Amino acid sequence: MTRDEVIAKWNSMQPQERDIWVATAVMGYKADRIRPGMIINGKGYSMSPAMYSIDISAAWEVIDKLSKTHFTEVAMTQLDDGSWGWMARFILAEGEPYWVKGYRMTATTVQEAICLAALIAQGEE
Repeated sequence: MTRDEVIAKWNSMQPQERDIWVATAVMGYKADRIRPGMIINGKGYSMSPAMYSIDISAAWEVIDKLSKTHFTEVAMTQLDDGSWGWMARFILAEGEPYWVKGYRMTATTVQEAICLAALIAQGEE
Protein backbone atom coordinates (compact mmCIF):
# COMPACT_ATOMS: atom_id res chain seq x y z
CA MET A 1 0.00 0.00 0.00
CA THR A 2 1.19 3.49 -0.75
CA ARG A 3 1.32 6.25 1.85
CA ASP A 4 -1.82 7.89 0.41
CA GLU A 5 -3.70 4.58 0.41
CA VAL A 6 -2.76 3.94 4.06
CA ILE A 7 -3.95 7.42 5.08
CA ALA A 8 -7.22 7.08 3.13
CA LYS A 9 -7.95 3.67 4.66
CA TRP A 10 -7.10 4.94 8.16
CA ASN A 11 -9.41 7.93 7.78
CA SER A 12 -12.30 5.67 6.73
CA MET A 13 -12.03 3.44 9.83
CA GLN A 14 -13.37 3.50 13.37
CA PRO A 15 -10.83 3.24 16.25
CA GLN A 16 -11.42 -0.50 16.85
CA GLU A 17 -10.89 -1.23 13.13
CA ARG A 18 -7.67 0.79 13.23
CA ASP A 19 -6.47 -1.18 16.25
CA ILE A 20 -7.11 -4.51 14.51
CA TRP A 21 -5.23 -3.25 11.43
CA VAL A 22 -2.21 -2.24 13.52
CA ALA A 23 -2.36 -5.53 15.46
CA THR A 24 -2.35 -7.61 12.27
CA ALA A 25 -0.19 -5.52 9.90
CA VAL A 26 2.43 -4.30 12.37
CA MET A 27 2.34 -6.39 15.53
CA GLY A 28 1.97 -9.78 13.81
CA TYR A 29 -1.32 -11.01 15.26
CA LYS A 30 -3.95 -12.80 13.19
CA ALA A 31 -7.53 -11.55 12.92
CA ASP A 32 -10.11 -13.84 14.53
CA ARG A 33 -12.33 -14.96 11.67
CA ILE A 34 -15.00 -16.32 14.02
CA ARG A 35 -15.25 -13.33 16.36
CA PRO A 36 -15.07 -10.07 14.35
CA GLY A 37 -13.22 -7.30 16.15
CA MET A 38 -10.94 -9.76 17.93
CA ILE A 39 -7.42 -11.07 17.28
CA ILE A 40 -5.70 -14.38 17.99
CA ASN A 41 -2.81 -14.13 20.46
CA GLY A 42 0.36 -16.22 20.38
CA LYS A 43 -1.29 -18.98 22.45
CA GLY A 44 -4.24 -19.31 20.05
CA TYR A 45 -6.77 -17.49 22.23
CA SER A 46 -9.18 -14.85 20.95
CA MET A 47 -8.75 -11.44 22.55
CA SER A 48 -9.43 -7.76 22.00
CA PRO A 49 -6.56 -5.90 20.39
CA ALA A 50 -4.69 -3.27 22.36
CA MET A 51 -6.03 0.24 21.73
CA TYR A 52 -3.02 1.31 19.66
CA SER A 53 -4.79 4.27 18.06
CA ILE A 54 -5.91 5.90 21.33
CA ASP A 55 -3.77 4.56 24.21
CA ILE A 56 -0.20 5.87 24.43
CA SER A 57 1.08 2.79 26.30
CA ALA A 58 -0.30 0.54 23.54
CA ALA A 59 1.14 2.81 20.83
CA TRP A 60 4.50 2.56 22.58
CA GLU A 61 4.38 -1.22 22.03
CA VAL A 62 4.47 -0.39 18.30
CA ILE A 63 7.61 1.70 18.90
CA ASP A 64 9.15 -1.17 20.87
CA LYS A 65 8.45 -3.66 18.07
CA LEU A 66 9.72 -1.52 15.19
CA SER A 67 12.76 -0.27 17.12
CA LYS A 68 14.19 -3.79 16.76
CA THR A 69 14.59 -3.17 13.01
CA HIS A 70 14.27 0.61 12.58
CA PHE A 71 15.72 3.72 14.12
CA THR A 72 12.79 5.53 15.75
CA GLU A 73 11.99 9.16 16.44
CA VAL A 74 8.96 10.78 18.03
CA ALA A 75 8.75 14.53 18.54
CA MET A 76 6.30 17.36 18.95
CA THR A 77 6.09 19.40 15.74
CA GLN A 78 4.16 22.16 14.06
CA LEU A 79 1.52 20.80 11.70
CA ASP A 80 0.65 22.17 8.26
CA ASP A 81 -2.23 24.23 9.68
CA GLY A 82 0.08 25.94 12.20
CA SER A 83 -1.18 24.00 15.23
CA TRP A 84 1.04 21.73 17.30
CA GLY A 85 0.94 17.97 16.94
CA TRP A 86 3.24 14.98 16.74
CA MET A 87 5.66 13.42 14.29
CA ALA A 88 6.71 9.78 14.28
CA ARG A 89 9.45 8.45 12.04
CA PHE A 90 10.83 4.97 11.48
CA ILE A 91 14.13 4.80 9.59
CA LEU A 92 15.40 1.63 7.99
CA ALA A 93 19.08 1.34 7.01
CA GLU A 94 20.40 -1.84 5.45
CA GLY A 95 22.53 -3.31 2.70
CA GLU A 96 26.17 -2.98 1.74
CA PRO A 97 26.71 -0.27 0.75
CA TYR A 98 23.75 0.64 2.90
CA TRP A 99 20.66 2.57 1.86
CA VAL A 100 18.28 4.50 4.08
CA LYS A 101 14.50 4.70 3.86
CA GLY A 102 12.45 6.85 6.23
CA TYR A 103 8.75 6.57 7.02
CA ARG A 104 7.40 9.76 8.61
CA MET A 105 3.90 10.81 9.61
CA THR A 106 2.42 13.74 11.50
CA ALA A 107 -0.89 13.83 13.37
CA THR A 108 -2.67 15.67 16.15
CA THR A 109 -2.04 12.79 18.60
CA VAL A 110 1.19 10.88 19.12
CA GLN A 111 -0.66 7.56 18.99
CA GLU A 112 -2.04 8.31 15.53
CA ALA A 113 1.35 9.50 14.24
CA ILE A 114 3.04 6.32 15.55
CA CYS A 115 0.41 3.97 14.12
CA LEU A 116 0.29 5.64 10.71
CA ALA A 117 4.08 5.78 10.35
CA ALA A 118 4.31 2.11 11.34
CA LEU A 119 1.61 1.07 8.86
CA ILE A 120 3.34 3.03 6.10
CA ALA A 121 6.68 1.42 6.98
CA GLN A 122 5.20 -2.08 6.98
CA GLY A 123 3.24 -1.45 3.78
CA GLU A 124 6.21 -0.25 1.73
CA GLU A 125 8.75 -2.90 2.78
